Amino acid sequence: MGMIELAERKARARALGLYVFAALTVALLGLTFVTWRPSFFQGMWLGFTLVSVLYLSPLVTRLKSGPLAQLLEDEVTRDHRRASSAIGFWAALLAAAAMLAIGSVPGLVSASDTARIIFTAAIVAAQVRLATLELQAAR
Repeated sequence: MGMIELAERKARARALGLYVFAALTVALLGLTFVTWRPSFFQGMWLGFTLVSVLYLSPLVTRLKSGPLAQLLEDEVTRDHRRASSAIGFWAALLAAAAMLAIGSVPGLVSASDTARIIFTAAIVAAQVRLATLELQAAR
């Protein structure tokens, strides 16, 4: 297996991992609302959110040097990261607007719940967009 095939395989695995992290982030957010131990799941949600942010950033790939890392972090991937960040921004704005409308009803949603929903919307939208763009580019 050559370097290019290995890079393609790792890029595909990274994209599928983004889908998994997005699903787990949404599941953990839902568990913070319906379980009897919300603080435990809030901590889990925070951990997955931080790992997801690192997974979306090019920081991990830039810390590695070598030809494989350069193949994984090319100009197409950097453009996909920019596009996914823009989608995440717009998802955060829409979620904030929705939470503003929902928050006008007293006692319905707390401030911390609102913040978690907005963060989740932004990160999940960015993850799904980046994964979709990466898988489309792999074809």
